[in-house]
Amino acid sequence: MNWKRYKDLPLTEKYDETYYIIGLDIGNDSTGIAFYNLYENAPEPIDPSGGYGKPTIPTAMQYIPETKEWVFGEYAILNQGTGTEITLQSLARRLGNSDYLDIGGKPVSVVSILGLFIRELLSSVRNINPKAEIVGIVAAIPAYLSEAAYEELLRAFKHAGYEKELIALIPDRECVLAHHFQGTPKDEKVLLLDYGSREVRGGVYVAGSDANVKSLSSLFDDSIGTGMLEDEVYSLFESYYQDQVHDSGNYDPGNNDSQLSEQLTAFTYQHKDILFQKNIRTKPAKLYFNFVYPPFQQTITHAETEVIIKPYRQRFADFIRDTLEKTLSMGAEPTGNTRAKAIPPHDIGSVICVGGGFEMLWAREAVSAIFTQSQIRMYKNTKLVTAEGAAYVAAKILGITKGRSVSIEDNHQLHVDIGISTGDVFLPLAQMGTFWWQKHQSTLILVNSPVNGELNITLAQRTYAGESSQLGNYNLTGLPARPKGTTRLRFGVNFKSNTDMTLSVEDLGFGELFPKTGYAGEFAVKL
Repeated sequence: MNWKRYKDLPLTEKYDETYYIIGLDIGNDSTGIAFYNLYENAPEPIDPSGGYGKPTIPTAMQYIPETKEWVFGEYAILNQGTGTEITLQSLARRLGNSDYLDIGGKPVSVVSILGLFIRELLSSVRNINPKAEIVGIVAAIPAYLSEAAYEELLRAFKHAGYEKELIALIPDRECVLAHHFQGTPKDEKVLLLDYGSREVRGGVYVAGSDANVKSLSSLFDDSIGTGMLEDEVYSLFESYYQDQVHDSGNYDPGNNDSQLSEQLTAFTYQHKDILFQKNIRTKPAKLYFNFVYPPFQQTITHAETEVIIKPYRQRFADFIRDTLEKTLSMGAEPTGNTRAKAIPPHDIGSVICVGGGFEMLWAREAVSAIFTQSQIRMYKNTKLVTAEGAAYVAAKILGITKGRSVSIEDNHQLHVDIGISTGDVFLPLAQMGTFWWQKHQSTLILVNSPVNGELNITLAQRTYAGESSQLGNYNLTGLPARPKGTTRLRFGVNFKSNTDMTLSVEDLGFGELFPKTGYAGEFAVKL
């Protein structure tokens, strides 16, 4: 049913056991699905595994050339290494690039493959009720998804046959915060930590009495995601295998058996949770490598896993502290500027922990080392919080609940290019789409005109449409006199907040004939 048609139904007709309002969280590593229970007035998770205790499934599809059929989700991972199958993972990450993959000698778009995944995923609703009719879907998306990826995800839902049921694509953090702020509005500072497969994302948000939520910080780190840990576990298991076959005299260091690699990948998927979710500090884990010949047993101790975990724990703790430090203050100065101001941990009302990373004991302990238990909101299944939030948002849009919606005001991402403007030439120093708190690389510029002790430069900003406007003119005085094309300057930008920037200039000289001088200058810029 078209969601707009369902929305216009009388309230009494909406409460039908065959109508399902769906929330999706399509991640690179795994995907969660939830529905809004009309009678309990709350979102509930859906178990796509059919009762096997796997509330989320891998975002993966597999094509088997021999039978020309597709395999979906967990089976696509566990079925690796048994034949000539083609396994496709991280489908969401590929969006926005117009990617095509070779499947059985034919080019197939990532959009259509993801559409097939979505169709198979939504068919799991039939496991709850064979007569189920999906009447509305909200899918959670990354907060900073590109326009191209956004459009391709819409097309994927069209390929899946759910174009009319899709209500909207909503930023994942808005779904989570809407889930958190159900019921009575709370005026508090909230730290949202999303520990996923590709990256860790964090942000501090403050909510008032209305639907508007202000983003005080927005950070990410793509070096400590669970995908990185999985790679290290794979390497550990591979080393066990190599040691075993080397001792037996069967090891060939030049053998790159792709089938063995796929079997190790499946083995890693099956057993990684033993190392990080279960407490093996007192009792070592015993793993059976039964997919090789001869099979062997390997005992893994807590000390071995701690070697892997230690740097991740430290970087995660540093990330949390950075998220609190790189914040924008609430108070506005007379000029209207907001300056960076660190927030102490005790000033945070709630710490919301979502994402598969929090299924690892050490990640939970890292949060507990900074905040009190009364501050931490750790859910039973942290992977499904976003999907449940998306189901809640869908129910709110469809008029089922009168709970609170959330709209986030975010000034952390640059919406323009900032650079040096000379006539029709624009030389970017900070690029659109980056964040003010990031380290922006300096730029070398060779002045294509004579310099007689001073130089006037124009700093400008440029929109996505290519429209430019001046930010200021700055006169560089004290430069050495040099002919055309022999003055080489290094320009850099450093942001103190989303409205305060410093422009730095340094003379680098030009070879031995024109050595660099000690000239350096800084200029304060208001954005």
